[in-house]
Amino acid sequence: MATLDYERVFYYYESEHMYEIRWARKGGHVPKVGAPPLLVNTRMDNVPHAPRRSSCAGTAGTLPAVDPRRERIAFLRRLLVERFGPQVLLDWTESSSSLSRHTEHAPTQSVLNPRALPTELLGLDLALGGGIPRGRLTELAGPPYSGKRTLAGWLVRATQQIGGWAAYLDAAHGADFDRLHRWGVNLYEFLIALPRSLPEVLELARLLLLADALDLVVLDLPPHWATRPELERGLRQLRPLLRGRLTALVVVRDRVSGPGLAAAQVRLRLEPLTQLVLPNPCGSALLPSGLRVRIRVERSHSWPLCEPPVPIELSEREGVRLALERIDLALAAGILVHHPLGLTFTNTVLGRNREAAAARLASDPALWSQLEEELRARWLSLARSLTERLTC
Repeated sequence: MATLDYERVFYYYESEHMYEIRWARKGGHVPKVGAPPLLVNTRMDNVPHAPRRSSCAGTAGTLPAVDPRRERIAFLRRLLVERFGPQVLLDWTESSSSLSRHTEHAPTQSVLNPRALPTELLGLDLALGGGIPRGRLTELAGPPYSGKRTLAGWLVRATQQIGGWAAYLDAAHGADFDRLHRWGVNLYEFLIALPRSLPEVLELARLLLLADALDLVVLDLPPHWATRPELERGLRQLRPLLRGRLTALVVVRDRVSGPGLAAAQVRLRLEPLTQLVLPNPCGSALLPSGLRVRIRVERSHSWPLCEPPVPIELSEREGVRLALERIDLALAAGILVHHPLGLTFTNTVLGRNREAAAARLASDPALWSQLEEELRARWLSLARSLTERLTC
């Protein structure tokens, strides 16, 4: 190992060029770690570097292509441990037998969307034009116990479902990662950091963005940091790093009243409507089982106002009840018809009520796809009529 004047070398990419960040230390040693160069441009006007499989996998003597971001994220883990100490990363060990380590999600066509990360919530995706915008700072706010961290964890799950990579900076220490695992999040393919101060969380976010290997970075902030001027200054400094990149930055914070983060380009404000309860078998008291919330979208004045048409139901067991959201959207759009036999869709009786119809929809993938296509077509027709009224 050669003796040089640098201790660590960190590579990042911008505009098809590779740069190096070096932390100097006289007489230090360069660790034998490195980041493999990407073969594609990482700007938003090109197709992003999604996980690929080699087209020559069936040819003798060839090896399948490896996702270059996996090695770069492993290098990034080592860099963060060296920079901030081993306590900054939450690492899952082999002793956790209940966790499946090698759970891989096959990438779908949605991962090739260079502008947005889909959330699997059809109403929210349609309202945002495809999902959480890449290369933008999104604020996810709401009063305490409004489902902010549940929705943030669901965004991580949705990112992994399309073959993407996510990081969670849990400065508030309020995320339940066991619950994320029950929803299907692979914790071994998930970078979790536990920063101890505001400068540390901002520096971690900066390094994660410069690595250019993640699709989603979540900053979960404690309530007493929301009013500090250092937060606004730090987020304003992160915005230029987001420009042109494929990473979506989501800041989670408590917000009871007052304006949101000035640096945020998109704001998702959660309003709790109803607490869902189940009968307690041990007595007459009721046990909470979920929450029904409405998502308010606040964006730039140049964008037309658009919000999800129906609330969503957050569940402790499922995260978000997707089938029930589709049923509510179809009822709001007039696609589902009330019949004496129950809720009917194209002469097919789904069930006597919303719950039964959601269960039938979840068990029939073909019916699910057909209903989604009808909802998207209905949404496009409504958006076209709204645009015509705005231009008149």
